[in-house]
Amino acid sequence: MISTQGEALIIMLLILTNGVLAGAEIAIVAARKGRLNQLAREGSRAAKAALRLRDNPERFLATVQIGITVIGATAGAFGGAAFARNLTGVLEKVPALAAHAEGISLAAVVGLISYFSLVIGELVPKSLALRNAERYALLLARPLWWLSVATRPLVWFLTASSNVVLAPFRDRTSFTEARLSADELKQNLEEASRAGTIDPEAAQIARRALELAELRAADLMVPRTRIVAISLDTPVAEAVRRMNHSGHPRLLVYERDPERVVGWVAAKDLVGTELKGHVQPAPFVRSDRPATEVLLELREKDAPLAVVTDEHGQVEGMLTLDDVFLELVGRRTQNTAPIRPQPDGSALVMGSVPIREVNRELGYALPDDGEFNTVAGLFLSLSQHIPGPGEAVKTANGFLLEVIGASRRRVRALRIVPPTV
Repeated sequence: MISTQGEALIIMLLILTNGVLAGAEIAIVAARKGRLNQLAREGSRAAKAALRLRDNPERFLATVQIGITVIGATAGAFGGAAFARNLTGVLEKVPALAAHAEGISLAAVVGLISYFSLVIGELVPKSLALRNAERYALLLARPLWWLSVATRPLVWFLTASSNVVLAPFRDRTSFTEARLSADELKQNLEEASRAGTIDPEAAQIARRALELAELRAADLMVPRTRIVAISLDTPVAEAVRRMNHSGHPRLLVYERDPERVVGWVAAKDLVGTELKGHVQPAPFVRSDRPATEVLLELREKDAPLAVVTDEHGQVEGMLTLDDVFLELVGRRTQNTAPIRPQPDGSALVMGSVPIREVNRELGYALPDDGEFNTVAGLFLSLSQHIPGPGEAVKTANGFLLEVIGASRRRVRALRIVPPTV
């Protein structure tokens, strides 16, 4: 018969073992792969084992999960069956508790085991493993590798059993825990930023990079009304003057009709008297094409920009690598910023600013599920005409959009008042 002290010791050892496995799971993933590769080249068997575990995440994570599950169940069952029985005998001697001694003792044991399991078996070892990932990984890599080899038949059996159950749902199981959605990844980035483990600016760039996959070419392009283009027969001196005046290092080039774009030209290439011979071809992309695909095409073709067209081939705008870069790092705040919050809670916004950018920077909820993607496009969709200064419309969710600048062809600037102001 094991004494009460012996039972407590066994439970604590099980919890400590659980902590070792929980810490190992974090350490193997968090250890720097470059450093492990270096140690492996130097002959470290532990580093080689750690790399094998990283290269077989399903087997590794399955081994850890099986170990943690078995240990947790054993600790709970052992404590509930043995330790709780001894505590029940003590509580039965207290008259006020005698009638409920068994229930109280079971609840106390479960609560105590859960507390130590969370603190000693999860939180503390994971924190230590993050701080000393490389040392922890090297210490446990070889035992974990041999354990993963030993449990391989069990992993196969459990995976096969789960897949049988999931078959009617047309799904399959995997022990890997990397199937996180973009929203979950963003949440993890925000939590890491608040905790100080990731620089806030780096987290913001990473979050915008994840959002890039949700955007289309139309969301990032410079609208046609803001494009500066020149004719193919423009003299070089005039082209240079136009570039200097516009502040753009590159201009689109068209032949006779602005709709017939033939390419682009850079200021650094302009020499001689004729523009012909300096024009570079520009890829044409549909406005509804994913922004990430456009970025890949620009990289493959070594082009700094693309011409964005609608489904009929009509030019809608231009997308440059600079536009993608600004989407990732954010735009500089200055007096002429396209979004200017006001003291009364409203905001002055340039009409060409994307709605998603306004929503992101100001925390607004302007509708962005229509064919429009700019604030001006939203106003025109609601009003169905080119407005004059002072005209206003309201969105379905209560945002007031008031025109403060407009020409005969477009809305230049608006004042947006949220419903709470």
